[in-house]
Amino acid sequence: MKRWFLTAAAAACLLSTGWWQAPARVLAAPAVESAEPNAPVNGPSHQFEIHSSVQVSRETLREAYQASHDAYTKKLQKYAKCTEAQARKSVMAEHPGCKIEDIQLRNIRTNLVYMAIARDDEDKYLVIVDAGNGNILLDRRIPTHHERVFAGAPVPSRNE
Repeated sequence: MKRWFLTAAAAACLLSTGWWQAPARVLAAPAVESAEPNAPVNGPSHQFEIHSSVQVSRETLREAYQASHDAYTKKLQKYAKCTEAQARKSVMAEHPGCKIEDIQLRNIRTNLVYMAIARDDEDKYLVIVDAGNGNILLDRRIPTHHERVFAGAPVPSRNE
């Protein structure tokens, strides 16, 4: 009985401290002293410089990423009933005269689709094609950088 009370007391103590939802407190980085008086003591992780004993070139990282991308596509390709060529044909039918910059087999919340970027002289489009039947599921114009930056910004008058 005494063991049961000790176990219950320990459990109550752990539950009251919130140990299940506080991994950030438990795993927080130790305080770092800084030569700068106003520097944050525990700042974001991008402020730390990490140097491991193994360095990998950017080219090697690109090759590794490409290999994983190719394996991912190959694994999903057997489930697609529509080929990449058929998906390209659907995109070109929707946007004649556009050039397809990129097309990839992807999943969106477990839905297998081809994602394509089509571009003409002025506009760029994101087109999502059903990998089962080749139907277009989404066709959106992608705003330019200028449009995104100045969206909603007030237009200055000539008097200002």
